[in-house]
Amino acid sequence: MTIINKLFGKSPFEPLYQHMLKVKDCVDLVEPMVSAFIQGDKEEVKKYSKKIFKAEHEADLLKKEIRNKLHKSLFMPVDRDDLLRFLKEQDNIADSAEDLAALMTIRETKVPPEIQAELKELVNKVLETYKKAMAVSSEIKVLAETSFGGVEAHKVTELIEEVKQKEWEADKAQMKAAQKMFSIEAKLDPVSVMMWMNIFKELGTLANHAENSSDQMRTMLHNT
Repeated sequence: MTIINKLFGKSPFEPLYQHMLKVKDCVDLVEPMVSAFIQGDKEEVKKYSKKIFKAEHEADLLKKEIRNKLHKSLFMPVDRDDLLRFLKEQDNIADSAEDLAALMTIRETKVPPEIQAELKELVNKVLETYKKAMAVSSEIKVLAETSFGGVEAHKVTELIEEVKQKEWEADKAQMKAAQKMFSIEAKLDPVSVMMWMNIFKELGTLANHAENSSDQMRTMLHNT
């Protein structure tokens, strides 16, 4: 019997929680990877990117196994399709971290001193959004025990509102970073401009998926 089978013996919500932890293993590496990127330490960037690729792969394998085990006949307090959409958005967070790692290793892109502060602020705001979303996801086992209602549901609803606020702040930071980059675009080659836009976009996408996962949790709360 596999670990996932043992977990499903009790509830499908324990595997979902374990998947959240795998996503966390992946995204927690983003900040040190970006720090190494800013410092121009290519070997450190590669080291962290490889760890991100590995963690994302493990999260993806767990996601697929959960999907395979989440039978329609399984009794749950929430709709199966809502749960699968929540799982997908949670997994998309790790996918974005992996895509960011690929962008930072596929080409040697230098970080102009003029945009370092804006890049750090963007990363901070994105990770604040992600951490709030993980706080929402971490409540899933307790929500299952209360049939997604009561005081716990109210607490999680408040957390979801905080995620939305953080994602809005991340959007503002993304715009500010892009504006700063374009203010010095004359100093940059066209490929670097394209790469920076992709990096900013992927960071924003990570925050978007974090918000989406929380929105999907809200859907489960409202549909019970």
